[in-house]
Amino acid sequence: MRVFTSTRQIFSACNKILTPLEVGKFFKIGARSAYRWAANPDYANDVCRNPLDNIIATFEAVQEMGRDDIVEGALSYICEKVGYKVCPDGDAVKSDKNSASKELLDVNTALGDVSSKLQRALIDDVITDVEKTELVESAACLIRETMELKAALECGMQ
Repeated sequence: MRVFTSTRQIFSACNKILTPLEVGKFFKIGARSAYRWAANPDYANDVCRNPLDNIIATFEAVQEMGRDDIVEGALSYICEKVGYKVCPDGDAVKSDKNSASKELLDVNTALGDVSSKLQRALIDDVITDVEKTELVESAACLIRETMELKAALECGMQ
């Protein structure tokens, strides 16, 4: 995943992939405006506030009025259209060990659990409903532990 620190970087990346002319067509503007939305104000004199800045400002104003539900609904709608899901910050997966090494041990343990349950289930070449439920629960645990490891690594934990 690419990490952006400003909306102009998003437009810069889109302009590189699609060209400013193509980006401009989506917004019914010229290529020059699409280029200005992506311009770095530290190096360019000709910059312009882009639509994402305006959306963010609108969402912030709505939040100030205490309507986080509208912002979350709007973001969910947008994300759903491109195959993603909104996760509020409070629900984000975080490391519970504060150590990437310890999180890796949890991943290994969870992987071993999935592996042993799958091997037991396949002894008779049939996975029963009970075994399936246990496997799905173990796999969900493995995914959670892997996400905690990823969070620890993203935070630079050792």
